[in-house]
Amino acid sequence: MSTKERNRQGRHLASFALLLLAEEPAHGLALHRSIHNLLPTGLRVDAGNLYRLLREMEARGSLRSHWRTDGSGAARRVYEITDAGLEELGEWRQDIARRREAFDLFIQRYDALPAMPDSSTEEIAT
Repeated sequence: MSTKERNRQGRHLASFALLLLAEEPAHGLALHRSIHNLLPTGLRVDAGNLYRLLREMEARGSLRSHWRTDGSGAARRVYEITDAGLEELGEWRQDIARRREAFDLFIQRYDALPAMPDSSTEEIAT
């Protein structure tokens, strides 16, 4: 993965976290797994980034959490979306829809270009 690709990872992490938490409350590890299952192959989310984001979203009022101590094993912090989080999720939806239109336009225009040489298979004249 290139440095550019690594720098772009996580750009829309908040949108996916809010979407999944709107569907059902979850603890951090379960949310991390759900995001990985949702994303296309090759896109990974750093767990540390997700936990930092969850704390930030809770601090700004988009999420709330509580400790779940029932069952076996260690206590888990369970996150759920708030009304402010639902508003933020709606804003993400609008932003992503606008970006999707732009990306679709880009792909259409790119596909309409004359055939582009594939630099990986180009022969070098000697």
